[in-house]
Amino acid sequence: MSETKQKTPVMPRPTWNKHRMREILHACAGKTILVVGDVGVDRYTLGTVERISPEAPVPVVSVEDEQLKLGLAANVADNIRALGGRPCLVGVVGRDRSAQDFRALLKNQKIAASYLITDPTRRTVVKERIVSERQQLLRVDYESVHPIAKEIESAILKKVRESISQADVLILQDYAKGMLSEGLAKSIFSIAKAAGKAVAVDPNAKTPVHFYRGAYVLTPNTREAERLSGIPIADEASLTRAGREILKKTAARHVVITRGKEGMAIFSSGTTSAKLIPTYVREVYDVSGAGDTVISVLALAQAAGATIEEASILGNLAAGVEVGKRGTATVTPDEVLVALEFFGAIPV
Repeated sequence: MSETKQKTPVMPRPTWNKHRMREILHACAGKTILVVGDVGVDRYTLGTVERISPEAPVPVVSVEDEQLKLGLAANVADNIRALGGRPCLVGVVGRDRSAQDFRALLKNQKIAASYLITDPTRRTVVKERIVSERQQLLRVDYESVHPIAKEIESAILKKVRESISQADVLILQDYAKGMLSEGLAKSIFSIAKAAGKAVAVDPNAKTPVHFYRGAYVLTPNTREAERLSGIPIADEASLTRAGREILKKTAARHVVITRGKEGMAIFSSGTTSAKLIPTYVREVYDVSGAGDTVISVLALAQAAGATIEEASILGNLAAGVEVGKRGTATVTPDEVLVALEFFGAIPV
């Protein structure tokens, strides 16, 4: 007698209203987001390859241009600015030439540098990407990843206390560059809770999951979700187990797992099922910085009164625009509106 194969339950997919989404996007303007995290510079060395080096079997890049962009948590702040929000950036830089470049980039983008802390024992993080045409040939990281000193940690907390009252939402952006300790994380969550501010966390797979206990929402990618939950993700069943486990370990209200071409999965405390959001991408050029865009939009939309589903849909739309650009990039409200109109004609 043949057995009937049980089908895996299909996760519900949220529907959305274009008019409501436009309202939320417009309401993001002027919202203040406090961004705390590792900061740095993204350097792009662009050129062409016409020959192989006679010294070793490697391509010779004839450099044609060099571009500097705000990187890490500073890219999150820049995304908030581009979307009409007001970023307040707290981070640590060294006392070096790259710190000067970083401050100049902030000035160009009209982002205040007054909440930066200088640590002369560290080098300012720089990620250099050597690119020929559309192909990234090499990435070189200049960084210090040792834990920050107690006096620097105290200076960070002072900046957070000074700025928390003016913030609508706080973003904790963790790149595991040595800034975030367990004690610092606990203090940040405590300050935010006392001020009645929600904390959105972009976690890192290298950081112990209990560091994030107290977050309102976390936005791990699939690899990070696997590390944080301890559960390999192979299908919707294991995805659900991983999402529920992160909720349990962090006591978060929501976990939004970003899944690249598979879209997003939203898990919320007090519910038994997840909600899936399909990806909204027309062309993929470069996926770097997509996570920064997601959490920027997510925080702004939540500050504007959006539900987690509405905020996630807007974040996914914005990320779909961002990956169509070279390198870490920002997205404007007009670009999100165009994506909203385009994908609004497609059944979700």
